[in-house]
Amino acid sequence: MRVKRWIDEQNMRGEDMEELHPSPWFPCWRLKFDAPLESPKDSAIHLSEVQEVGLWCLLGAGSLGSERQLWATWSGVVDNQQNDRMKARSLEVEFIRLLAGTHNIDQAFRRVGLNEGDEEGWLAYIPDAEVGEGEDVHLPYLNWRDLNHEAERLAFSVNAVIQSMRPSMALLDAEKLGLEVNISKVDEASLLAHVANADSQS
Repeated sequence: MRVKRWIDEQNMRGEDMEELHPSPWFPCWRLKFDAPLESPKDSAIHLSEVQEVGLWCLLGAGSLGSERQLWATWSGVVDNQQNDRMKARSLEVEFIRLLAGTHNIDQAFRRVGLNEGDEEGWLAYIPDAEVGEGEDVHLPYLNWRDLNHEAERLAFSVNAVIQSMRPSMALLDAEKLGLEVNISKVDEASLLAHVANADSQS
């Protein structure tokens, strides 16, 4: 399912979609580091070396505002992979690029990556796609017990603990993410459009 189609379907549900159609949790965990980060790049490299199952990545504390933002990003990654349109060499980096709403990978890491001195961040798991009839992509089945266990292990490996927090607009750093902060309200629709914009730039 293409990311634009997925976003359109979400927007068509209207203002009451949270109540009528709650979005499933995306597999991500809020991290609190034991000390301010000295080398985010080293932490990311270490994570890639110690993860045993699936694809995981580290994200900046202010990069996530909603579950749908993450699922839209995931949908875009799957679509780009299936249609040979990925601009990054790995799924993790493509995920970061789309989340940041840009073609430029360096800019993507500046927008949604960890920075030196950060004390908090996010650990995200990028699920495999489940393709059904007509090549439509369905939200994947997630074994939360196994994922939580692996998330705790990976958090420990990067000197962090998991906090009981979910993505929310209150935690979002809209300016750093590259959103137009002069508009009256940065809402979920803004986040979804930002993801879609990553592959609509000239």
